Amino acid sequence: MPATTTAEAALPKSRTNRLTAIAEVLLAFAAVHAAFRAIKHFTDLGKLDVAAKLNFTPGAVMILFTVAILVICHRSFAAYGLTFAEWKNGLKAGLLCGALIIFVAALLTVLRIRHEPGRGPPGLTVGIGYGLVCAGGVLILGWLWKRQEKLLSRVPPTACFAVLIAVLCVPLLLAWRYGHPLLHAALTTLWLVVGAGVGEEMFYRGYVQSRINEAFGRPFRIKGLQFGVGLLLSTLLFGFLHALNSVDYFHGRWTFAWGFGIAALGTGAIFGWLRERTGSIIAGAVAHSILDVLARASTMIP
Repeated sequence: MPATTTAEAALPKSRTNRLTAIAEVLLAFAAVHAAFRAIKHFTDLGKLDVAAKLNFTPGAVMILFTVAILVICHRSFAAYGLTFAEWKNGLKAGLLCGALIIFVAALLTVLRIRHEPGRGPPGLTVGIGYGLVCAGGVLILGWLWKRQEKLLSRVPPTACFAVLIAVLCVPLLLAWRYGHPLLHAALTTLWLVVGAGVGEEMFYRGYVQSRINEAFGRPFRIKGLQFGVGLLLSTLLFGFLHALNSVDYFHGRWTFAWGFGIAALGTGAIFGWLRERTGSIIAGAVAHSILDVLARASTMIP
């Protein structure tokens, strides 16, 4: 267990500081979302991203924003979870969560609850089912944590890294097997890892969750997990981000993908749990990448 960071140890501040933190985070969410949507709609680079059926833009904006605000405001990268100090534990925790995600995906398939990325947002029923199963996954992850801690400590980091690379290569193997373009499969995997896995974790679990924790502290404790309003708000905003996937405010389309949003609440809770438990975004980035890559890979099988 890593040492408690400055942000995590901070006691709840005044009401003004709390309101300021919430206002900052909400404005940042709106600004980041509007920025990457504008880039995709109105710039040649963004249109190229869309035409190639890739999605590098959102993650790039989130990464740049997070780094910029921490530098400009002279905030600690380590306090915001952007640290490699515990990367070995983060990698192992991410893989453990990834294994749980694979189990959950298998369970959802048995229950005939399945969403294929890139083929429209999931319906409300699928979203609720996915969200509930993922919420249960948080409880399972908490139960597994202590029981697997000693076992994972014996696994060499090189072996974990090799397993992660093997998982991320699954789309390339499927592309080769079923005749899909290898270059596009490689670029898709790259944006899922860098854009979604790293970018979204930096912004939501790194910036949002840590910023709110600074102002509100982490007064709640459940089964050994110390957390606060930061986890709750980052999860809600993460879910709302996905509900906005079908909204196009530049062209007046206001149809929300609530099923997608509810489903994302479950995964957001898991990634937020990992952030609080490990003190870093590495575990969440690893688990997030595994989830998105394997979900996309499943669509390549005829």
